[in-house]
Amino acid sequence: MSQETAATPPESVLKSLFVRAEAESLASVRTLLREAGLPESDLQEQHMEAFFVSRAGDEGILACVGLERFGEAALLRSLAVRADARSHGVGDKALQTMEAFAVSKGVNRLCILTTTAEPFFEARGFERCDRTALPASVQASSEFKSLCPASAVCMFKEITPTSPTEKHRHG
Repeated sequence: MSQETAATPPESVLKSLFVRAEAESLASVRTLLREAGLPESDLQEQHMEAFFVSRAGDEGILACVGLERFGEAALLRSLAVRADARSHGVGDKALQTMEAFAVSKGVNRLCILTTTAEPFFEARGFERCDRTALPASVQASSEFKSLCPASAVCMFKEITPTSPTEKHRHG
């Protein structure tokens, strides 16, 4: 196999679309999160109402992203892309999908905790902040209280209908 062929993403990655997750997606989402080293133990079927997934034909879930809303602020959680689909823009599509969904729900600030993806989020307009700078409701979430380690980087991004992630990718 040539180097060029190995670098070419599968057709299913190039055509990946995100759709609202169904309750039946819970087990697959949990598996993907576990494989990505992200917390999943607190996820229940009702969480799937604020999750989006991308499927790769019969290959199962390619990526997922979830949101936990706290009024006008929300915790972006569980953005995960299957290892074989990384570096092909799938994470960007997941984030763009979730930002649009969050704005449609009246959210104006997305918050995240990350131990591994700070550069990804920083390149897309997220800023590092102290955990205490976020709303108390976000700080009271299970991710902040117990699921994510104290060493996780806390970040946020102000979002509006005119602040797509794509704008932040290039400067």
